[in-house]
Amino acid sequence: MNDPATQIDHHDALIQRRFRAASTKSCFAKGISKDPTIFTHVAVPEPSGIWTLKPEPEAAFSVHIVLTPLPRLEARMEGRKEALGAMRAGEICIFDLGTSPRVLIRDPMQTLRVQMSQRSLDDLADEFGRPPIGSLRPTFGAEDSVLFGLGTAMLKKTQMFGDEDALFLDHVALAFHLHIAQTYGQLRSIKPLRGGLAPWQYRRATELMSARIAEGVTLAELAEACELSVNYFARAFRRTAEMPAHKWLMRERVRQAKNLLLNMEMPAAEVAVACGFTDQSHFTRIFSQLEGKSPARWRRLRLDDPRQYLPRFQAAAMP
Repeated sequence: MNDPATQIDHHDALIQRRFRAASTKSCFAKGISKDPTIFTHVAVPEPSGIWTLKPEPEAAFSVHIVLTPLPRLEARMEGRKEALGAMRAGEICIFDLGTSPRVLIRDPMQTLRVQMSQRSLDDLADEFGRPPIGSLRPTFGAEDSVLFGLGTAMLKKTQMFGDEDALFLDHVALAFHLHIAQTYGQLRSIKPLRGGLAPWQYRRATELMSARIAEGVTLAELAEACELSVNYFARAFRRTAEMPAHKWLMRERVRQAKNLLLNMEMPAAEVAVACGFTDQSHFTRIFSQLEGKSPARWRRLRLDDPRQYLPRFQAAAMP
């Protein structure tokens, strides 16, 4: 099952059966570990009032971020029954999937479920010279504004523009791992990064992103090109460029789009595809945010008066 679309469909079907959910929508982040981080929007508008199906135990954790208030919830882990009580939007539950957890859903529920493997957390700890995470602190109903902010931002972006921005998803997955390992695991005292990328590393990373502007690139591919770990690369690139790699890539897409827009024979929709945007709507939104005007208006103004888009010293030299 190597086809990404097939993997997503399979996982969605699995979660729908387990939670008896009306709808699920998953996306995979595969660029930070050998095991994917799986984000699933779970919606149960008409709960059956019976226990969810018992999953096979696995060395992984699921983090549920509550998106809408939940009056009550019960859980059963390794045969133990526990009433979790009412939960507000922004609170989270962490389940150890090795305990084959089940929940009793009696009220409409909407959560963002994030699944990460034990191995991916242990690999992260090892990179910082720390012992394996081992386990996460049992957490049911704790408010976590960091995860809620990350989760809602990711949902908003994928709902509007799809889940094809692998670099963005990788950054979100890495942020989730770091926060969860530090807050609910045993990862402590991460030393701040002192240096950034070497000039050759920065050049190699930006050249790779520019060359793969249409199809995109993952954090793992960028890190490998720079002979660094994923986590170190992400932190070093941000320190060097003063922005994360996915934002640099988005700015580069707009830069290349501006060059293509000067060709009046290429419609804006084709420019969007050529530069890696999901569609023309996505292109227009990002372009307008960065340039202060739509691509069509930018094109008209640029062709009417090229001087206003040239550096000042060049514009002054023109008659």
